[in-house]
Amino acid sequence: MESKPPADDATLATPVEFAGPGNVILRGQRFGAGDRWAVLVHRVGSDLDGWRQLATWLSGRGLAVLAFDLPGHGASDDDWDPKDAIAAVAAGVDFARSQGARQVHLVGEGVGALAALGVAAGRSSDVASVAALSPQADDRVATVGDVREARVPKLIVVGSLGRANDEFAEVVFRSAIGPCEMARFPVAAQGTDLIQGAWGPQVREKLLAHILRQG
Repeated sequence: MESKPPADDATLATPVEFAGPGNVILRGQRFGAGDRWAVLVHRVGSDLDGWRQLATWLSGRGLAVLAFDLPGHGASDDDWDPKDAIAAVAAGVDFARSQGARQVHLVGEGVGALAALGVAAGRSSDVASVAALSPQADDRVATVGDVREARVPKLIVVGSLGRANDEFAEVVFRSAIGPCEMARFPVAAQGTDLIQGAWGPQVREKLLAHILRQG
């Protein structure tokens, strides 16, 4: 059974924008309030709308949430360049900090998950944890050797019936330094589709427990 939100939850989205790599303008939405933030990073070819269900659900449980579009996606400016992925996620962390975040937890999917791990590897003092949904390989963003240096607590979630996804998730898990948990669900769905499918309640609760465990 899913945990219940407080009776006075506020899950309305507020549009935000902030400077990303090369001062490109990144646009997104903020949900909820508080000093514990979840920053949500979509996969390549998607946008922040894929996170809306999780964003409202987390904000209804006491977290502030930032969902934003990577460069060249959704409402954000410029073209997509994989080399800018980590800098774009770092800009999201900086925005959360500028808004009073005491803790910043990164939740990414696909290449966005790889970028989130890359930020944590380079800026561990600024990131409390990472949840990687179906991480996808892209050496232009970061290599496995790069992201293994992310020593913060990590949760890797994958649909085990997607063979390629499951195999890469296993590589990331086995190479990880520091606390790392792997959660496999018996579906072909990956990324945010895991949140919205039949196993969605269990995936959401797993993510929330991972974040709250960090104090």
